[in-house]
This record gives sequence, structure tokens and C-alpha cells, in this order.
Amino acid sequence: MEGSMEGEHLVIACSLTVNIQEIPTPALIHWGATGIAFMDQDFAHHHQIPLYELKERKLVEVINRRPIEFGDITHIDKVGMQIQEHKEQLPMFIAKLRTDPNVL
Repeated sequence: MEGSMEGEHLVIACSLTVNIQEIPTPALIHWGATGIAFMDQDFAHHHQIPLYELKERKLVEVINRRPIEFGDITHIDKVGMQIQEHKEQLPMFIAKLRTDPNVL
């Protein structure tokens, strides 16, 4: 697996499948994360990934239980993700991420 280590995270190559479209993309794996996946909203719009509105907004907190900068989560999508030979359907919350298109 190709990747680069920086601090508490690893960036890996993966591909997302939406309908029949395959999108090669990097994904950041953060060691301190809770197992929730995020996709950048600009990335989702650029690739015309369908978004589904949540019934209730989700608050995301960082250290000291402060709300994260990008605000509440209001949408989700579900994509196919492949990392090497591993494939799965992955729900991803849509957020305004700063640098990475996908965070696992």
C-alpha cells in the first residue's frame, strides 16, 4: 500500500465508486478518529456525488468538546470504497474539510 505518514495520520490511495463512476482519490486515516468517515463537500459536488439530507443535524466535537470549525453535519452519502483488494460500502458524512477530500 502506498502512503505517507505525517504526525498522527496516514494518507493512502483508494478509489470511490458512485453509480458506475470510479474516482481515484487519496484518503487520510487519522489515528485519533472515532471510526466516522467524512467527505469534503466541494469534492462531492465536483464529482456529482448524490447527497442525502439527515433528519437531524450532527454535531462534531474536537478536543475539549468544542464544536469543530466546519459546523454541524447536515448531509451524508454512501459510496463504494476500494483500498487495494478491500472493498466495502461506506457511509460518509459531508463536511467542509480543509485539505483532504476524504477522512477515514
